[in-house]
Amino acid sequence: MKKLVFVCLILIAQQAIGQKIVKDHYTTSGGVLGAANYSKFRVTDNDALKYDNEFGWSAGGWLNFPMGKGLSFEPQVLYSFYSYKSDITTAPLNNGDIDYISIPLLLKFHLGPKFAITLGPQIDFLAGVQDLSNTYHKQDFTSTSFSVNGGVELFPHGRVSIFARYIYGFTDMNATDNSTATVGKFYNENIQAGLKLKIFGEHILADSDGDGINDKNDKCPTEVGLERYQGCPIPDTDKDGINDEVDKCPTVAGTAKYEGCPIPDTDKDGINDEVDKCPTVAGLPKYEGCPIPDTDKDGVNDEEDKCPTVAGLPKYQGCPVPDTDSDGINDEEDKCPTIAGVAENGGCPLIKFNAANVQFASGTATLTKAAKAELNKLVPIMTTQYPDIKVAIEGYTDNTGKPETNQKLSEKRANSVKTYLVSKGISADRLTTAGFGSEQPVEDNSTAAGRAKNRRVEFKLSQ
Repeated sequence: MKKLVFVCLILIAQQAIGQKIVKDHYTTSGGVLGAANYSKFRVTDNDALKYDNEFGWSAGGWLNFPMGKGLSFEPQVLYSFYSYKSDITTAPLNNGDIDYISIPLLLKFHLGPKFAITLGPQIDFLAGVQDLSNTYHKQDFTSTSFSVNGGVELFPHGRVSIFARYIYGFTDMNATDNSTATVGKFYNENIQAGLKLKIFGEHILADSDGDGINDKNDKCPTEVGLERYQGCPIPDTDKDGINDEVDKCPTVAGTAKYEGCPIPDTDKDGINDEVDKCPTVAGLPKYEGCPIPDTDKDGVNDEEDKCPTVAGLPKYQGCPVPDTDSDGINDEEDKCPTIAGVAENGGCPLIKFNAANVQFASGTATLTKAAKAELNKLVPIMTTQYPDIKVAIEGYTDNTGKPETNQKLSEKRANSVKTYLVSKGISADRLTTAGFGSEQPVEDNSTAAGRAKNRRVEFKLSQ
């Protein structure tokens, strides 16, 4: 509050002293210039005498005095070097140069910040003559001459300006007595182009409210303000009666109790801290600002948890992994999830069937009588007792013979069992087969008894 009072006192003091209102304008400026001249004499009263255009130079200084928004007066002083050449040997100064002290007095019409037109008289004071034929001398030429020049200037207010002008002489430069008889009258004519360099002078921008901040940078050009607010008074952006310098929430209307901020909502849940029972945790109005509860702490909130009092998994909507057949083996580990079974058989039931009795004669895929008798026990189990169960039939051999032959033989043995079971009424789509050759023996292949047990078929149940 003290800070606000202090700033107000500053503003009152400024108004009491009075503001200095400034209009947009340019100050007096000046600098140096240099130019190239393209000059000749313009001859009258002698049609036979003509001059070629020759190059020379000028250098000097200038001053510019503003006379309003679009007009200024600019006197210049230059040392000018003009060259002259004519093919007529009797021409005055047919091959030489003349030096002048030139004083253009220009009015500049500013058509914008980047372009101006110049117009005005020019006085030239003869400084020296050099005639390569040594025929003409300084006294043969008029010492003071008058011209008018007009031209254009680019970037007239810039640090560097470009100008070009045409100079038309009005004074006969012939100071001899033979002007009509031999030579005639001749006048200076010059095209000049060059650069100007500004050494001093500046552009003063308008300050309509006199607060020391020019209108270009002042966002409130008609109101006295402060630089840190871009020329505007101390703002109260949210219009809550607490100015931005003491308002901790300047863009949101608030209360003095919270230093210009609204009643806070720490957890950003749309429920302000004064009524939020869980002010640091985002929640819902129906739970008084607290999140949806998770009674069983399983990471599934009660609104989505179908078992809100028992810890479960999201994939089962908050319930534990199911055990559909209630055999104590959950469905994710149970190979027969809808048929009660035992853990040692992967959740499938134990059936009264001895796969070890399903054997073959050595080197063949022909089922023995004992094998067929054992398979006959499996038929009623699959057709009546467990009509939905599936069986994977895996064939094996002993190590007699080549591995390639044994692989094919093991596949034939598995298919031989499938064929037999299908012949007994078992649907083929409930049976799959695979052969593993002699790779997985269950007994030692070095004995006849071991090899007999290795010539086998294994059965794996699933749903």
